[in-house]
Amino acid sequence: MRARVLVRYFGSFRVAAGMLEGFAELPAGGTLLDLLVIASDTAGDDLRSELFDENGLRIDAMITVNDTIINREKAAKLILSQGDTVSLFPVFPGGG
Repeated sequence: MRARVLVRYFGSFRVAAGMLEGFAELPAGGTLLDLLVIASDTAGDDLRSELFDENGLRIDAMITVNDTIINREKAAKLILSQGDTVSLFPVFPGGG
């Protein structure tokens, strides 16, 4: 059984993906990292460079699954399910 997941793109991810949102299908047991690889394979090098660097998933990418922030270490282990929503945000600098 496959999982259909909604992917939403914000900021520079939206520009790199060339879309606001789209669906991706994962095989059963597919992880968040699997989804990000599929999305970058589909959208191309611009999205890939926004998501990954030489160390793997970029530290300046904020990723949520169903509105919960997921850190880099969990991305490879978090199994996605039918109907999940993944959102990709650039980290916005700031402070007081």
